[in-house]
Amino acid sequence: MNSSRTIFLLCLLASISCQSPSEKVTEQQRPNILFIMADDHTTQAISAYGGIFADYARTENIDQLAEEGMLFTNTYCTNAICSPSRATILTGKYSHKNGVRCLGQDFDGSQTTVQALMQAGGYQTAIFGKWHLRSLPTGFDDYKVLPVQGRYQDPQFHEKGTDSLITHRGWSTDVISQMTIDFLEQRDPDKPFLAFCHYKATHDPWASRPPYDTLWENEDLPEPANLLDDYANRSEAAKRTGLKLERMNQSTFPHRRLEGVSDLEQRRYIYQQYIKSFLRCGRVLDDNVGKVIQHLKETGLYDNTIIIYTADQGHFLGEHGYFSKRFMYDEAMRMPLIIRYPEWINAGTSNTDLVMNADFAPTLLDMAGLSVPEEMQGRSFLANLKGRTPEDWRTAVYYHYWQHLLHREVAAHYGIRTKDRKLIFYYGLPLGQTEFDPTPPEWEFFDLEADPAEMRNVYDDPAYSAEVRQLKQLLLDLQEQYEDRGQQYPELVQVEKEHFW
Repeated sequence: MNSSRTIFLLCLLASISCQSPSEKVTEQQRPNILFIMADDHTTQAISAYGGIFADYARTENIDQLAEEGMLFTNTYCTNAICSPSRATILTGKYSHKNGVRCLGQDFDGSQTTVQALMQAGGYQTAIFGKWHLRSLPTGFDDYKVLPVQGRYQDPQFHEKGTDSLITHRGWSTDVISQMTIDFLEQRDPDKPFLAFCHYKATHDPWASRPPYDTLWENEDLPEPANLLDDYANRSEAAKRTGLKLERMNQSTFPHRRLEGVSDLEQRRYIYQQYIKSFLRCGRVLDDNVGKVIQHLKETGLYDNTIIIYTADQGHFLGEHGYFSKRFMYDEAMRMPLIIRYPEWINAGTSNTDLVMNADFAPTLLDMAGLSVPEEMQGRSFLANLKGRTPEDWRTAVYYHYWQHLLHREVAAHYGIRTKDRKLIFYYGLPLGQTEFDPTPPEWEFFDLEADPAEMRNVYDDPAYSAEVRQLKQLLLDLQEQYEDRGQQYPELVQVEKEHFW
């Protein structure tokens, strides 16, 4: 099937938010903003979030931000894959609105973006590190960005004002930190800044440098309770995916394998190599967060700068036997979010409100005292940061993964997550394409209170039938509200008619 047709036929979902009155910031209060974003640095690998890896992750500098600020526990991306999430963060719009549904799609830099609005509003804007959008950055006074994924050792960068890639010697994570610090030193001190510090870490191949690259060589790390998941009572999509650790290839992560063993034995063997590499990579990352924080302290900027730490999505660390992301399961869908700014935020606080990556752009604008365009589908959570969650705050987050079986055999799906329930629809390919995907559309429903690890699909359990129907209707209402009911894709509408109810 034509690839462009595949992409457009798989497009189907949108957001959950509406605009609310802005928490206005006066000119005298305009804060600096440092937006630190890692790649795939999932909450399980950040010790402030707890869990079985906390004693190994030891993200002391990131944890310090949580101790002095607010830690969000219910932040989710709307499409758990790098380029789409990044496009959503910059535009405040879902994939079907910003044009980046999948990897490898062009990003239209002329559309409304948070950096362009803040630049026009008097902020100095800059981005350093991972960009991963198929266009050069716009709306930035300065940029140095990696081509596609970039590399860890001696990385190359597209730099503003140059036509060729520039190589910087050293380790990618160190280089990106220094670029950010150089910008802070050379900026106009009379203007506020918005600086994006975007690390390649902790993306595969999860490489690290001394002194962390030999950690735990003779030690086994804890295993997730569902590492050996057999996918009983779950979807065919969960069973057939290429995200299983035993199916990881050498180009993703060079690893050793055993001969003549079962898939589950192989999974456990590869897991130990994988989890050590991921957490080692995270240690280098945390050191560099500390370097940038230390510079803010030394230059008197620490308390007048909103510091945001996040990642473009989560990542499986062996849960369900998986690596990578893409699925709507929490390990991939959930994003870390930690914000420090003592002027507005009490130290050591946490927030359980449902927040989405589409909310980031409106919130940054609101923090700067700038208006939020109506076209942005996210909603500012500045009031939530200040401990005043609006009464009409969302009760559900809508998710859509578009890239059907095109990478690691993850089926296209969309769904809805509340604080204690989750409904997922794997809709497959449009009718007429069953020779490519013979699996019929299927549903999963999880009671997250009773089953937080998402191990038991209760979609067909009569005890949940009323709740399932309610969430399906809410899902349809949200699609209608955000102009993504698929009317432009008649094949998908037909699939829904036959399989939705």
